[in-house]
Amino acid sequence: MSIVISAAGTILIRNNEVLLVHRPRYDDWSFPKGKVDGAELLPLTAIRECDEETGFLAVLGPNVGIDRYATSQGEKEVHYWRANVREDLGFAPDEEVDKVAWIPINEVKNHLTYAQDMEFLQRAVALPPTSPLIILRHAKAVKRSDFTGKDDSDRPLSGRGRRQSKIITEVLEGYGIEHIISSPMLRCQETVKKYVKQLSTTATLVDAISEWGYEQNPEDLDPAVEMAMNNPAPTTLCSHRPVLDAILDTVARLGGISKVERKEGIWTTKLSPGSFVVVHRAFHLDDSVRTNNTVKIVAAEHHEVPGNQES
Repeated sequence: MSIVISAAGTILIRNNEVLLVHRPRYDDWSFPKGKVDGAELLPLTAIRECDEETGFLAVLGPNVGIDRYATSQGEKEVHYWRANVREDLGFAPDEEVDKVAWIPINEVKNHLTYAQDMEFLQRAVALPPTSPLIILRHAKAVKRSDFTGKDDSDRPLSGRGRRQSKIITEVLEGYGIEHIISSPMLRCQETVKKYVKQLSTTATLVDAISEWGYEQNPEDLDPAVEMAMNNPAPTTLCSHRPVLDAILDTVARLGGISKVERKEGIWTTKLSPGSFVVVHRAFHLDDSVRTNNTVKIVAAEHHEVPGNQES
């Protein structure tokens, strides 16, 4: 049985320059990257490795692909994200990375050690500026059969759900989310509570994306989702399993993704508790071909948050 080693990295771009790292062990120049730590989510690996190797905190944009190659330990898969700088914490050289350099994009080819790295840089540069919309299923809640309250809207997160919410907080921070839209039900509010507090803001509570609201008035869902899609601010929608298919269908339609283009595992996935889909939206791509919509989805990704096992 072959071993697959999962890793992630960033193509960090600032003012038409890209950040490269030098590894003395290999005497090579490449993008900051590293292996997944345990059950860590790949986007969080990319952010952590960028921080550890360069001192820059990254805000992720779209995923630009996977670099696959053989190593002595097995096949390695490095997932790359285009990213922007959130904060400069200061570079501290060590035995893994002893130098970093911001290189003008038109000169990077002469500095990269590995030719295939250029392919990922070209993909990143070709993408328009984007803003994320995260469609999030609330974290794991107390089972309905174990809940003793009178109203299901008051059913809280379980212990696993509270742990998942900590991961979700890191995810929302990593994508630079600024606006939180949540179902009013307690389990949704608790899922994003820590991040909302971190932002020193309040979540926008919308009945239309709640289980009860969608069941009673399904016609209210599309306008609520359309408002979120057309808001350029990095946004999260936190909702429930029975509502997610309708939300994803509306998001895809508004973002110009036809039914035949909707990949299995993103648009037709059954999200487990705490898991999410990120759509990267570009606004006003080309005035000459615009229709009534001003937003287009240029990339989408799906991530499963750990902590849903029963044992």
